[in-house]
Amino acid sequence: MKAGIINAIRFLAAYLGSDGIRVNTLCPGDTFDSQDPKFVRQYEKRTPLRRMETPEDIAWPIAFLCSDASAYITGQALMVDGGWTDL
Repeated sequence: MKAGIINAIRFLAAYLGSDGIRVNTLCPGDTFDSQDPKFVRQYEKRTPLRRMETPEDIAWPIAFLCSDASAYITGQALMVDGGWTDL
């Protein structure tokens, strides 16, 4: 599923770029939301940053992609997963 979304983002970025429309996506990991403590401990052991992400960990990259600071970025999938995809 994720590969399909990433490729759709790339297509849309190429298709809509000439109209000044930027298209990007965020690929988050698991966000902490009162999960079972055993699950959280196991997850944190396997993540390079050794913690689950918080809602704020997702909010800042979204704010960046919505801002003029990312005005020349399009067609990208930003991994915000604490390094999970690096494993």
